[in-house]
Amino acid sequence: MLREYITQDIYVGLILVSLILVVSAKQLFNARFIDFVSVIWNDKYLKLYTRERKGLDTFSLLLSLNFVFSAGIFIYIAYLALSDTPANGNKLMYVCFGFIAALMLLKIGIERFVGYIFNFSEFSKFYIFQKTTYKNISAVVLILFNILLLFSNLDEKVVIYLGLTLLFLINLIGFIRFLKVYQKALLSHTFYFLLYLCALEIGPYVILYKVIKDYFG
Repeated sequence: MLREYITQDIYVGLILVSLILVVSAKQLFNARFIDFVSVIWNDKYLKLYTRERKGLDTFSLLLSLNFVFSAGIFIYIAYLALSDTPANGNKLMYVCFGFIAALMLLKIGIERFVGYIFNFSEFSKFYIFQKTTYKNISAVVLILFNILLLFSNLDEKVVIYLGLTLLFLINLIGFIRFLKVYQKALLSHTFYFLLYLCALEIGPYVILYKVIKDYFG
């Protein structure tokens, strides 16, 4: 069992940090947070905040930090459980945190640069904002799955696969909504959009898997 060889203290602390970040976002921006959590079943939040967003604000920063912690913990636990690898310190988890944070910043920079170069900056900004929104709502959901993985008696693999399925569905909903809104713009930038998906959406996760497999497998 995964819970038999993971030292709990650090994970309790990290989950508390995640909860504090989410609660802080709710307390500081209550109305916006209510709209944010409803983004799964309606697009009110996207319509209200896409145009007025000028950059990385406090609300998005708090939720993005939660994403780094929640996703890092989930990836680490999932790797240990699915590969039947015994925990050997927390180095891999810290690598996950660093990789996720660096990837987020690098991708945003590249996406904005590509949008500027190919003259679809508004399209790019909307896509980044919508993708970040669904990524952040996924991270809130991940807190629950991390708690279940660490402190429940449920089968770890079942929880992991259920979590991955739910996260996939949440982000699929976001992607479909994006396609509906920008289907005309996509037709004129199909090549660049497909290139973007392969290079910046799929590629980094292939690299992360290879790093974990080669150095921690």
